[in-house]
This record gives sequence, structure tokens and C-alpha cells, in this order.
Amino acid sequence: MLEPDELEAWARQRAQQIFLQEGVQLMQAAQWLDKKQTQKNSTLLCNAICQSLIEAVQLRDLVQPNFEHEPSARHTPLSKP
Repeated sequence: MLEPDELEAWARQRAQQIFLQEGVQLMQAAQWLDKKQTQKNSTLLCNAICQSLIEAVQLRDLVQPNFEHEPSARHTPLSKP
């Protein structure tokens, strides 16, 4: 069974992979003003994000059942001064 920290580490690593692969290619195509390649890389980026969300849902099922209900300091709203 995965721990919540392991799922968060996976998510960070997966986001970095997507950015380094599809994100950089999209950025380069946009800089070169290559509309066809920009559209292609945009689609690849979208597909990579969708696939990672599917993977995340599958991995979430392996995490402890209480993970979704545990309060986290990172998820609390910021208070106004």
C-alpha cells in the first residue's frame, strides 16, 4: 500500500517528466513560430497530462483510505491578515 508521501513524490516526479519532455518541446516550437509543431506538441502535452491523471487515480486507490480525509497544512486556506 502506498503512503500519501509516496503518492506526492510520484506526482512531483511525473510532473517534472511531462514538463521536461512535452513542455520543453512545446516551448521550442512556439519560439520557432512553427504553428503545426506547436499544435502537435500542445496535443502531446495534453495527452501526457490526461494519462498522468489516469495513473494518479489508479495509484490513489493504493493509498490508505484515510488519505483524502486527512487535514494538511498545505491544503488549508490562507488567512487574511
